[in-house]
Amino acid sequence: MEWLIGGGPIMIPLFICSVLALAVIIERAINLRRDKILKPEIIQTIEAIRSQKDIPLAISKCEVISGPFSNLLRRILTNNHLTREEKFIDIQAAGRQETKALEKRLLVLEVITAVAPLLGLLGTVLGLEDIFGIISELGLGQARAFSAGLAEAIRTTVFGLFIAIPSLVAYSYFDKKVDTFVLEMEEYSMHILNKLYPAQDSDKK
Repeated sequence: MEWLIGGGPIMIPLFICSVLALAVIIERAINLRRDKILKPEIIQTIEAIRSQKDIPLAISKCEVISGPFSNLLRRILTNNHLTREEKFIDIQAAGRQETKALEKRLLVLEVITAVAPLLGLLGTVLGLEDIFGIISELGLGQARAFSAGLAEAIRTTVFGLFIAIPSLVAYSYFDKKVDTFVLEMEEYSMHILNKLYPAQDSDKK
């Protein structure tokens, strides 16, 4: 606490950023696990679809099991009056919506990654301003007098980078993980689409 207090008032928003970043990292680490996104029950439901008769049961399972993957599957299995091309466009629109759901709170990490070093730099500037103010009054011979400003200048920069670097690593990791999940959901979506429109696939061949 003494180290934080010695960094001056800029340490307050930096500390808030650190708490927010840690909370988001923990929350995303828990909720962006594969078994929570690509739930085995949904994958089994997809594999069990053999014909149009299996669709009502699959939809009922999707209504019970929540999540982006089940929402996408339910969207695919409804509105079967659409053509294959229209259904493909509908799937893309639904996929974009579910991608946004998976990316929620990652914006917080992105903002903290950009803001924390700037806050650290601001604290450095304020600390240097205090140092120059003391030097102008007392001269260079009073090193102890401007040690507080020097500590503020150094500590805010260090703390800002200490927050920004892990936040950037976590953001990049989770963003890549979301891309992987979206790619797999697209593959499963095309698998279902081929099951729902087998006649058009054979015509193309």
